[in-house]
Amino acid sequence: MKWFNYLYTRIVTGDGLRKSRLHTYSGRMIDLAGMAYLPLSVWSVFLLKLFGYRQRRPWLGYRAVKYLDSIIGSDWYILEFGSGMSSLFLAQRCRKLVSIESDPIWYRKMELEFAKFGLSNIDYRFRCINDYAIHSDLIANSFDLVIIDGLVRDQCVNTALEKVKAGGYVFLDNSDVPWDEFKSARETLTDPSIAESIMTFVDFYPFQIQVNESLLVRIKKQ
Repeated sequence: MKWFNYLYTRIVTGDGLRKSRLHTYSGRMIDLAGMAYLPLSVWSVFLLKLFGYRQRRPWLGYRAVKYLDSIIGSDWYILEFGSGMSSLFLAQRCRKLVSIESDPIWYRKMELEFAKFGLSNIDYRFRCINDYAIHSDLIANSFDLVIIDGLVRDQCVNTALEKVKAGGYVFLDNSDVPWDEFKSARETLTDPSIAESIMTFVDFYPFQIQVNESLLVRIKKQ
């Protein structure tokens, strides 16, 4: 019986904290349009597990990425907490990307990726957890988009709200995760006094066969 429960948990729910792999932690179930991206998710996992090949896709929801691609301007300044394939995606579309990373091994790997693609518009910063969200040299109200997908997300939201322009956007990935840090980040970002509009994405992601949730918040114009 124990092995059956274990298999059920792993296969059906993924981690035991959601109803199924088709549900977010908050209980939202992906819609039929979102199910169309399941084959892409499965294929990315197949390539990674069997051949060790990681597609150069942003590690964000497929539909969220599609929407971001439709709004990012070539003159945009973007701040990103948590680097990866999303950094390549963003840097190829904006004027300047400031990207923050906390893992030294991954930092060196991504430096090579940036050089390989000849990307010179990236201010790539290594930070430990103690100063991960602290960037006093960055000008307030100067970024068109801030993406939060790394450490201390509650602190990063506070930094994002300081650095983003009025009318700009803040994207919070994994906004449904039931941990205090994530809850605090979500509550701060979606406060009616801050958010002009809120888009929720319930999506499949590359490299994992389960549904996650993210928020794109447009900041009120002053």
